[in-house]
Amino acid sequence: MKVEIETYEFNKELFFYDLVTSFSISLCGCPVIFEEDLNIYHSANQVLSFPGAFAESKHMVPFRLRQQASKGDLNKSRHIASCCMMLANTAYESVKNFNDGSEIFEFFRHIRNASSHLNRFQFNHKEPAHPAKWRGAVIDNRQKGENNPLFGQSCFGRFIGVADILDLLMDIERKIILSLEDPQ
Repeated sequence: MKVEIETYEFNKELFFYDLVTSFSISLCGCPVIFEEDLNIYHSANQVLSFPGAFAESKHMVPFRLRQQASKGDLNKSRHIASCCMMLANTAYESVKNFNDGSEIFEFFRHIRNASSHLNRFQFNHKEPAHPAKWRGAVIDNRQKGENNPLFGQSCFGRFIGVADILDLLMDIERKIILSLEDPQ
């Protein structure tokens, strides 16, 4: 039985291509660190070097990261959530001038804000101020601040996942493309 895989290509000329590509590379690299049976970076003398403009080059030893993961000091789920947070933050910042106050952009704004608060939803006494919906997900704007059931809850890993942030960005990109094609 062949499984059909749905793909969507982000437009190289638009907002999210570089961000999503970097995100994807990071997630595809997860097995190298977190799966001990992969026969790569099993030696402490394998080093990756990264130059700086103002600082000396920094050297990373993937073998050490693998050791930390093996001991439980690094957690794959937290790594993936961190990647999602970085993607949500930078993606929102790159398109915030297109925020039209729609339910999907409000949803995206709250995901970005949770990302900025270490993956926790935080609402002041007036937030969520507007309806925030995307597909089947709803952030209730009738309950404010600490009374909102999402307050203090994890965003990535509990409320939404990797596939969700990618689809959300696809939907946001489509919305922006449509608004640019048909400015009202």
